[in-house]
Amino acid sequence: MTREPVVHGAFDYAELERLGLSTKDVLDFSVNSNPYGPSPAAREALATLALERYPDRECLALKRALLSYEVTSTGIELEGLVCGNGASELIWTIARAFLRSGMVTARLSPTFGEYQAASRAIGALDLAYRLDPMCGFEVNLNALLEWLEVERPTLFWLCNPNNPSGGWLPLEQVRELAQICEHLGTLLVIDESYHHFRFPRKAANNSTKPQDDTALTLLSEGLSVLILRSLTKDFALAALRLGYVVTTSELATRLSAHLPSWNVNGAAQVAATAALSDRAHLERSLNALEVERNAFFAALRELDVDVIPSGTHYTLVRVGNAPALRTALLRRGLLVRDCSSFGLPQYIRVATRQEQEWRRLTEALTILKREEHELWSV
Repeated sequence: MTREPVVHGAFDYAELERLGLSTKDVLDFSVNSNPYGPSPAAREALATLALERYPDRECLALKRALLSYEVTSTGIELEGLVCGNGASELIWTIARAFLRSGMVTARLSPTFGEYQAASRAIGALDLAYRLDPMCGFEVNLNALLEWLEVERPTLFWLCNPNNPSGGWLPLEQVRELAQICEHLGTLLVIDESYHHFRFPRKAANNSTKPQDDTALTLLSEGLSVLILRSLTKDFALAALRLGYVVTTSELATRLSAHLPSWNVNGAAQVAATAALSDRAHLERSLNALEVERNAFFAALRELDVDVIPSGTHYTLVRVGNAPALRTALLRRGLLVRDCSSFGLPQYIRVATRQEQEWRRLTEALTILKREEHELWSV
């Protein structure tokens, strides 16, 4: 089956070349990565890499670092971890390992496009539960569970927090979803690539960090789920491509059988292992990002546009003609995500950057809204 290309954010280098631009000329608001960059420890670790040596096929040091710093208090052991060349490789591997032609998969809509692409490549029937923009793309859990009872898919993809909307389901709702899926015989894949970007970072009583409230708890409760995570966004290692799955040892063994040897390169392993140990850098950057996020979103709302409520550092903004607005902004050295590929041609998605950068975007939007009225009409 021919694979249809999936549209993503980030630079299109051929497009930049056509426009006579370089990456140094453009501020990228189209990706949802940590704008403060990677830990200095990651850069230092890369300098020690022996380029002539094959990497560890089993990623043992990386997995031990994950158990020490990310996958804690769950009873998970090395056998329950699977590392991959980015979350996207693992999504496609999940499809190969657990789906066959004619099976049914389900997902929310809008959501990350690789779920649909990977499912269709296997020959699975892809079903979408559509979220209502008039309700801020929030999930009505009872309605979703009723829909699943009717459709009974083999596999359900859940991006939580969701991309592109920034909405998320709290743990008690994810637990209810997981229990229903187990009852139906549906494998639940929970993509927590943005779990570190859930804001506010503390509950109202200042006691519980929402980052601790993740689906990892479900594994310790005996539920058979696949939890997918990325190290490229929160730890700012996008160039290295690195993700991992946390699951039962049985499901991990099945998943690993569909991966090639040395699928995670040595540079990714040593940089991520070092970055994971530098919790101070991650905490500083996330605390600073929360301050910037609040100010950025407030500035967007002052433009008198519809800013969708988001629990992350990125959000959807209703602008009218998203493709045309993206082009106009790119010519000004600003890249945003046109959400037409999500089925939302009236929306752009923007991620928070540092103040001196996001102010350039809000100023450009102010000018375009005043002078280029056709960009703001459907």
